[in-house]
Amino acid sequence: MLMKKNLLNGTAFFLVIALFVLTITGCGGNAKQAVSGSKEPVKIRLANLAVGLSSAYLDLGVEKGIFKKYGIDLQIVNFPKGGAEATAGVASGQVDMGNYGTPILTGISKGLPIKIVASPPVKGNPFVLVGTNDTKTVADLKGKSVATGALGGGNHQSFLKVLEGSGVKDSEVKVVATGGTDAFMILKSGKVAAVMTNEPSVSQIEADGSGHVLAKAEDFYGKYQHSFIFATDDFIQNHPESITDFLKASRESYEYCKNNFEELVAKGKTLVGLDESIVREYYKNDIAKWDLSFQVDAEGTENAVKILKGLKEIDESAVFDKDKWINLNFLNDTGK
Repeated sequence: MLMKKNLLNGTAFFLVIALFVLTITGCGGNAKQAVSGSKEPVKIRLANLAVGLSSAYLDLGVEKGIFKKYGIDLQIVNFPKGGAEATAGVASGQVDMGNYGTPILTGISKGLPIKIVASPPVKGNPFVLVGTNDTKTVADLKGKSVATGALGGGNHQSFLKVLEGSGVKDSEVKVVATGGTDAFMILKSGKVAAVMTNEPSVSQIEADGSGHVLAKAEDFYGKYQHSFIFATDDFIQNHPESITDFLKASRESYEYCKNNFEELVAKGKTLVGLDESIVREYYKNDIAKWDLSFQVDAEGTENAVKILKGLKEIDESAVFDKDKWINLNFLNDTGK
């Protein structure tokens, strides 16, 4: 009887062990499935302007799988003719988010269903008026042609502000809308006396000896924010968590570029046909200005709206309401 009892106890013991192993194996299989399986990435169509050196930051983030890690399928939609074209793309439903300049404010003032959700690392005004060597001052542009990019774009707006601050009426200058055109080539062609452009075109023109800086737009603006990151109201409603994930992935992408400078330079060289020295200098100067908190300067944004009203880009009756124009809930969730 004792032997039989021991056998029964032994059998029960092994049954318990077997059940335990099966349970662990089953749970392990489910755990493995939970780790390896993942939800479908959320597609974000991001409005960008012309492909340039700054495009490398997010391009590398995509290539290195940073956005994928955060569950984002980032698809960059380029609008080479400028912010006005990009804003039209938003209105037609081509994009979910975007990163460019003050045409975003113009769009919001006209009822475009978007909200500012963050700032890019560099949010100041980047535009510079560059003239031919025989053009010495802004006043010398009277009666001459100037290429400003697309009408309504940030560089065109900046040109009007520089004229105003220099005592020159816009009616005294012939504006040539050249959205998407190479500023270096158009100045070198001799068809215009100046171009309103930004880096690296400014450095390219100076290195070539075909022109020089007449004025920097930032000197005419005071406290002012030029660039923003926005999301459409529809995307905010349907994918709020993906906006936070996008901002986290963007920050990590910028940090990757900063920590892998040589790879960044190599990537930049594939995007533009410029000397490596110009590419290096561009990234060195740009990174030095980065603010990876992505915080929005509310006062600078309000002043931008006032300036755009003065330039007749925004209707005078438009009211800047910070709570209606800006939504920083997603930025606060990134931990910065």
